[in-house]
Amino acid sequence: MVFIQFDEVLKLSSTTNAPLLMIPGPTPVPQSVLEALARPTEGHSSATTAAALHRLQEGVADAVGAGPLTGADRAMVVVMAGSGTLALEAGIVNLVPPGEKLLVVSHGLFGDRYAAVGRAIGAEVELLSAPWGEQVAPDKVEAALRASGARFMTATHVDTANGVMAPFREYAALARRLGVTMVLDAVASAGGMPVDMAESGIDVVVTASQKALGMPPGLGIVIVSSKALAIRRELPSCRSYFLDWLNWEGPMEDPTAKYFATIPTNMVVAGGVAMEIAGAEGWERRFRRHRRMARATRRGLRALGLSVLAADEVLGATVTATGLPVGIGSADLRAEVAREGVTIAGGIGEWAQTAVRFGHMGALGLPELLQAISAMESAMLRLGAPVERGAGVAELVCGWGHDLND
Repeated sequence: MVFIQFDEVLKLSSTTNAPLLMIPGPTPVPQSVLEALARPTEGHSSATTAAALHRLQEGVADAVGAGPLTGADRAMVVVMAGSGTLALEAGIVNLVPPGEKLLVVSHGLFGDRYAAVGRAIGAEVELLSAPWGEQVAPDKVEAALRASGARFMTATHVDTANGVMAPFREYAALARRLGVTMVLDAVASAGGMPVDMAESGIDVVVTASQKALGMPPGLGIVIVSSKALAIRRELPSCRSYFLDWLNWEGPMEDPTAKYFATIPTNMVVAGGVAMEIAGAEGWERRFRRHRRMARATRRGLRALGLSVLAADEVLGATVTATGLPVGIGSADLRAEVAREGVTIAGGIGEWAQTAVRFGHMGALGLPELLQAISAMESAMLRLGAPVERGAGVAELVCGWGHDLND
């Protein structure tokens, strides 16, 4: 017998008729976070905003294992109005001067995007890629670093386009050994998978609010190590005024006393509530829930006859891309699923015409997964796919309950 436990703290409790978002961001937002977002707007220098900002910063630091936010070797969490793409740019424009070599390690569309960001800020970019559905092997990263002489590198923890994760700890070990500064894109992983920033020796982690952290879209977040901040201090300037960490350093420490630009106060208050929810769940428990969701979702999708487009051992816990049923197009399938009140994402990049994507991160649990797989089954049956009724849901439940120690 499979026993199911669903944490009360994760229930959305929304009374709206909005569709269930099963896309790789934005993700469903808990009702208490939405209510916090709707509170009267506070001043950006108020004590209330400062307290909320610090709750948000502490929660994000815990999510990525950044270490202490106080003391000589403290990390700094910079919270800005913007998207994950803004955070990507902030992660390197403070470190990489024009003409400097930058190795971009990519296994998907968003890894490739980091190469475009690097070129835009004037870096000399070397792009090291893997075929879609595969990782870049650490020995290839080492060879590229030695051959290029690059002193800076980026990697993508989980690429939203295909769900593949990087062996970033091995990359970080190489970077430390070779004296390379490493920036990790954790937009699609922070809050749903361990990052262990301080333990792994990662210099900068960039993320955003709208995925596994369980907040609405609107915040670009950069976690900066003391080493990375020291590198910025040594540079004569930063090519971006708004993204310059030195401009944000004062107000991120004490917004009641220091000002640079107005922060999105309602989003910060909501983000603080989201981090309280995550803290109540516990980060290890939260990471375990994401692993269970990934396993259960993939088992349910395979039971519907869909092929997961990468091997389980290279997939992260937050995103899954599957092939399409024979003879059914992505737009038709997504439209039929939407009739069931569920939104799934189309493929992008190299898999734009051949895949659909599912996000299983943030404030989701077994009830939402059951709704999503049931919607997929109904949609596929209406479109004429040879689906065994009930097979996807049954397999999903087995996947959720399998190995409760995971």
